[in-house]
Order: sequence, then structure tokens, then C-alpha cells
Amino acid sequence: MGIQPMTNQITILNEYRKFLKNQKNLSDKTILNYLADCDRFFGYLASSYIADLGHIDVRVMREYLAGLYEAGYARSSIARHLACLRSLFRYLCQRRIVETNPLLLLHAPKKERRLPQFLYRQEVEQLLEQGQLEQAQATAPGTTDRARLLKIRDRAILELFYSSGLRIGEAVLVDIGDIDLEMRSLIIKGKGRKERMAPIGKQAAESLGLYLRQARPSLAGSQTGRSNPLFVNWRGQRLSTRGLYNIIMKYLNGLGLARKLTPHALRHTFATHLLDGGADLRSVQDLLGHARMSSTQIYTHVSGERIKKVYEAAHPRAKLSVE
Repeated sequence: MGIQPMTNQITILNEYRKFLKNQKNLSDKTILNYLADCDRFFGYLASSYIADLGHIDVRVMREYLAGLYEAGYARSSIARHLACLRSLFRYLCQRRIVETNPLLLLHAPKKERRLPQFLYRQEVEQLLEQGQLEQAQATAPGTTDRARLLKIRDRAILELFYSSGLRIGEAVLVDIGDIDLEMRSLIIKGKGRKERMAPIGKQAAESLGLYLRQARPSLAGSQTGRSNPLFVNWRGQRLSTRGLYNIIMKYLNGLGLARKLTPHALRHTFATHLLDGGADLRSVQDLLGHARMSSTQIYTHVSGERIKKVYEAAHPRAKLSVE
């Protein structure tokens, strides 16, 4: 069995891309991340004058990972790099491009266990009231019609995110045909092209109904087919991931909180409040679209920490000093 020289690198990556898309059924975004990690690794091999994939051993891999540590990469990023390379070398072994997998004896660095940031119920009310205030202000004299329409849209976005726990990447893919306001349900296209059904709360359904009746027709014109986007920008085009991110960040920043929050905090809030309200972990897993229960279990720690803080603040003997 011959070993492929590194001059076939481009061909290998092109074939690997097809494998990830057609065999592993990964999303385009995940594939781009995998290939970016592969490009960095191949760049390291070129700088180390390693011209043959068959010459890569455990020592080479350890030196590469050490370089990532020295460059200041977080443990989570290094673990992702390692997962990508494991996938690549499994593929190379299956295709008999290399004889042995140099990653079999390497272990991923332990990830730093950080509790996800979320909003307390009072903060959620402030966030949604902020959207409601913005919407009311949009009707004031001198406000342009376009500004009023966008405020109505923003309110619907905030309500839906808290109501259904969407990811940013999922929300931008929602089409008009995916939403049923009468049944208060939504089809979400999740990671790995997996679809799930999510409920929509009453208040979110009302805000979405107002958006669909008053704002979206004026923003998007005649684009009302089932395959047309639900959320559009002021030009009537589908909101981009970056555009939606910036919209939600504007309202989160408007809360003036000391801790750093991102739009993903609304998804964390959705899960945390469900568990606080008595939902079982399996149901929350299904609602979030998590493939593994371990991804959902982090929220039990969040709820546990919150309960502990409430107890310590409220119970008269929680912090009893002993003299």
C-alpha cells in the first residue's frame, strides 16, 4: 500500500469535503470549520517540512497541539481541532491513504466546564418590555414607517427566541411555511439537517401574528410563499446570521447588565426556565434538539446554582456564623 505525497493535499481535501457532506451529512457551516482546521494543520506540516502524510506520528501531533497551546488557543478550541483531525485521519485510513492513525493514543484536553449565561425572569421581562417600548415609540409622530415596521419585527424575534429556544442559525432558516400560528408550532431546521417541532408561546404567537399582518408584507412585498423567509431585513431579504445577531445584541446591551451576554443566552434562558418550572430533562433535550443528553445536563447545574443562591439569600440560617 503506497502513501500519498502531500502534493495531493488539495485533492484529498476536496474528496474529504464531499465525504463530510454526502456521507456524514454535516451542515455547510460545520464543513467550513472542519476544512479551516485542516488547512491550519496542513500549513503546520508545510512549515515543518513534512511532505508525506505517512510520516505523521504521535510526536508530530503532540508538537502541533503544543503549538496551539502556546498560541493561546482555548481548551475548547484545541479539543475541536483534535476532533476535526480525528475525523480526517479516520477518513484517510478508510481510503487507505495512510496506514496508521497517529491520533489513536492522543487524548483530548479536558474542557473548562463553564456554566452558560442566562437571564433571570425579571431581566427577561425587562428585555421584552424594552422591545414593547421600542414598538410603542415607533408610532410616535415623526417616526418613519420603516422604523415602525422594524420595531414590530424585533419584538417578534425576541418573543420567539425566548419562547422556543432557537439558535441564531436556526432562526434565519425559518420560512413562512414552517410556522403555524393556529397550532402555535414551528418546524426548526437544526444541526445536521435534522428537523424538530417546537411549540410557540401565546405571547410569541401574538407578536408573530402582528409582524406577519402589519410589518412583513410592507418589508418583503409579494414574497409571501411558503418557502420565503419569515424574518427579513429592511430591504425585504432574508436576515443574515450577523444581522440577526446584531439586532438581539442591541436589546441585550440595552439592559445595561454587568455580565457579558450573547443572543445564545436566550436559548440558555429558555432551557433554564423550563427546568425551573418543573420540565423533565428528556423533554428539554427534545425541545433544544440536542443529540446527547450530556449537552442538556449542563442546565441542571445552572438551575442548581440558582437555587443555591436563592437559598443563601433568603434563608435566615443559610449563612449562620459560628462564634
